[in-house]
Amino acid sequence: MNIDEMDIKVLKENFDQEMIRKVDSENIAKIINYLLDNGIYFAKDIFLTYLDLFLLDKKEFIDKFENVKKNLGNDFVEKMEEDFSLMEMMYE
Repeated sequence: MNIDEMDIKVLKENFDQEMIRKVDSENIAKIINYLLDNGIYFAKDIFLTYLDLFLLDKKEFIDKFENVKKNLGNDFVEKMEEDFSLMEMMYE
């Protein structure tokens, strides 16, 4: 996943500098790869919207995401594509 100037602008608009400084690029890369492996081709959009979830440790993120997948069913990718706010189930 490449982050361009527009992406950085979006991150700065959506999140404070303190949160952005907490970014661990290696952990985020692992999470992005996990999402891509699960058919979430719009992983970058989710990253730009829910940066705070990407600050979780990879294992914790995956555990929470697996619960979301289970709750949404087999068509979880389509449901998430239509409504990114379904990611908010990971806060529960």
